Amino acid sequence: MGLLSNLTLLLTAASAVAADTAAPATPRITSISYSGNGCTKDPKFSGNFNDPTLTFANFAASLPGANQTVNCQVHLQGLGASPGWQVALKSNVVKGYVVLAPGTALTHYTTVFFSEDAASTDTIRGTIANDGAGTVKEDVTLVAKADGTKAWSPCTGSDGYTGIMNINFRGALTGDGKAYFEADTEEWELEWRRC
Repeated sequence: MGLLSNLTLLLTAASAVAADTAAPATPRITSISYSGNGCTKDPKFSGNFNDPTLTFANFAASLPGANQTVNCQVHLQGLGASPGWQVALKSNVVKGYVVLAPGTALTHYTTVFFSEDAASTDTIRGTIANDGAGTVKEDVTLVAKADGTKAWSPCTGSDGYTGIMNINFRGALTGDGKAYFEADTEEWELEWRRC
């Protein structure tokens, strides 16, 4: 083989590798619904399947009170992703406001699963605790990163169906004092892999 033939083979192989590792086409959202006491009013959804933002209208927990824990679960499905891919939650970011008296804490959980394999879940959590002497009143950014075993979607077929992804965010207040938590927005980052 000549130099030109070898170069052509290398470029063809490099193109195949690049095409194999490139992200799939962004699916269009075909259905989105909500459940949970933290989203009694449906959140406002903006963005697309890969770049969503939820803006909450009435997501608040208080301690003491009947709503010491609140959650909002998003049920999302899409079509049109490139065939042969799976998607999982990489990170979840919730922005809001917290008031924590001494001895109280906010624990936040993000649980993800696909309805097609509901037994395969991934739960990530974090805690903000007030161990000081004064009351904490501040804006918060709660970041949950899926570092362990992820819940992956079914492998997309020719229609690019992503399955029904369920992302449940829950905030829980604990302790012996007064506390308040309000979530304003939620954004998530997705990760794709070949299957």
